[in-house]
Amino acid sequence: MAKAIRRGNRTFLQRFFFDPLTAFFVLIVYTFFQILPAKTASNLGAKIGKILYKVMKKRNKIARINLNIAFPEKNETEKEEILKNMWQHWGRFFAEMPHGQYFYQNARTKGMETLKDLHQKKQGCFVCSAHLGNWEPAVSAPLFDDYYLNPVYRVANNKWIDKIMFQRRKGTLIPKGTAGARLMVQVLKNGGGVVILCDQKLREGIEVPFFGKMVKTAPATATIALKMNLPVIMAKCIRANDGLFDIEVSQPLPMPNKEKLGDEKAVYELTKTINQTIENWIKENPEQWLWVHHRFDKSEYK
Repeated sequence: MAKAIRRGNRTFLQRFFFDPLTAFFVLIVYTFFQILPAKTASNLGAKIGKILYKVMKKRNKIARINLNIAFPEKNETEKEEILKNMWQHWGRFFAEMPHGQYFYQNARTKGMETLKDLHQKKQGCFVCSAHLGNWEPAVSAPLFDDYYLNPVYRVANNKWIDKIMFQRRKGTLIPKGTAGARLMVQVLKNGGGVVILCDQKLREGIEVPFFGKMVKTAPATATIALKMNLPVIMAKCIRANDGLFDIEVSQPLPMPNKEKLGDEKAVYELTKTINQTIENWIKENPEQWLWVHHRFDKSEYK
């Protein structure tokens, strides 16, 4: 497991007073949900989500802008209903975190043979997902036999919260940053599957279409996959009406011909395909995407 990397400039009070105090509160909440039966925790999380919808006004403002961009054809009532349901979904998400193994063991899976085949061939791969549904079950237990997905994640500034919330995940944890990039390449060379959430904005990213807008998108997945000749697989874990999850793993995406297109164009085309797939997922289950982050150009949020 990679050790923590840069955590920002933490003051003495933050490191030795506020961080431990905050982490202690988080630990109490996490333990409380852990003690509850999985579905009870999930239902309680939904009720907390209803409260968050009413109080998170700044985040709701961002979400409404995003919804206006993504769904100009929907009326205000429809978009507000998506926003309400989104908060309930994410309330459930956090309450379900201690129960990741339970939800994976009870999930319905489709396309897992794709990963099994790669595992048998000892072939590394990228598994691209998004802040959609619940990705925790897939990193909380072996998917099959001794096969774990290895998640790329942002190390929390608060090291105690990092231990409570993230370091319980299975597989090799790959922190974002230079040290994490080296670890990721090593995992891929050893035949591992690296799972990464591909829907975040990156200031240094390339411009790629998403819901009709050109958005900054991280090209690293496409760049490394094309350079190392690795398959890129799309995977989603969607909440179903019965409270359990449907996990769907795709066949490897068609790879652009970099000899014909050139490296930059090939990276663009593969990243575009990833974005388009995620966009289609969101259209199918809009209440399960995290609408409250700045995904589009900053000019949209003025």
